[in-house]
Amino acid sequence: MQHKKMRLLKVYLSSTDRINHVLLYEIIAKKAKDFGLSGATASRAMLGYGPSSILRNTRYFELVEKYPVVMEMVDEPEKINSFMEKELLPLLEAQPKGCMVYSLDVDMHLEKMGDTKKQAQQDQ
Repeated sequence: MQHKKMRLLKVYLSSTDRINHVLLYEIIAKKAKDFGLSGATASRAMLGYGPSSILRNTRYFELVEKYPVVMEMVDEPEKINSFMEKELLPLLEAQPKGCMVYSLDVDMHLEKMGDTKKQAQQDQ
């Protein structure tokens, strides 16, 4: 089985972080798509804390539901590095809220598109 060397980019932020009333994780996902990255996922974390040292979880009711969000993006190392330098870091550095960004090299063992487009073409 062949594998491909890729880079995984992870961003930790809050579900309440926004820019002009738009959720920050939505902005990042759109920027990643527009930049041409292979994929991006934003996941709600069950528990977490960051530099603020406030432990957040989803067990307790809050008036504003604030929980950690983890974003993952994967692509070739050069493309991830370029996206980070040109788009992501300038965006996040300009924000008053806390976050964390890191990347690591990974081996991609399978990248497969589903049959949804093929099925849609057959249905027409």
